[in-house]
Amino acid sequence: MIKEFIQLIYPDYCSGCNQQLQFSEKGICSSCLVEVRNFSHTAFNIPFGRNIVKEEIYVFNNFKNPLIQKMIYEIKYNGNKSTAYVLGIELGCLIKRFKKVVDFDIIIPVPVSKLKMQHRGYNQCQLIAEGISKIIKTPIDSNYLIRNNNMTSQVKSSRYKRWLNVDNEYQLIKKLKNDRRILLIDDVVTTGATINSCLNAIQKNNEFKITVAALAGNKFT
Repeated sequence: MIKEFIQLIYPDYCSGCNQQLQFSEKGICSSCLVEVRNFSHTAFNIPFGRNIVKEEIYVFNNFKNPLIQKMIYEIKYNGNKSTAYVLGIELGCLIKRFKKVVDFDIIIPVPVSKLKMQHRGYNQCQLIAEGISKIIKTPIDSNYLIRNNNMTSQVKSSRYKRWLNVDNEYQLIKKLKNDRRILLIDDVVTTGATINSCLNAIQKNNEFKITVAALAGNKFT
């Protein structure tokens, strides 16, 4: 009752269409959720430079979809944490649907810089990972990877410049046990530069079985 009263005074709005959410809805209205589900991707193999993801990369939606673009903008720049969690749940369902056996040992979110963490107050990949974890029942550990520098946004960077910017940007600060099956979580995969840098850090001294999942991305061929 208290929650419903608060929502009457301070209503929540859908990150996709800006319509007021119903009491049962969180972050995204039912109509927008149905629409983004209709554009769901299946899994596919993807090369990152010299690294090859050992299984698949799961991408919930095409980043060219204007609706998913708006939702991700809301997550990253307008503090819409609920949307990140809800889309994480959807991504978890996608993984569970296409992977015959969900046997990951650990979920590792791609970290953000200290500067972005201070400014934003959260790591959106952590929230996405929490939604995934709820579905696939795999623990999250955010203490393995760190981002070294406080780079500016790469939104306007070219594909080549993105790769140069994040080369050796990520560092593994905690030793992983051998033979760990890792699910690495990012929000958007565009050029693959961030994921490649994370893979370099994780596999520097060991070779792990790594799967990547993201809310949105471009399909690489």
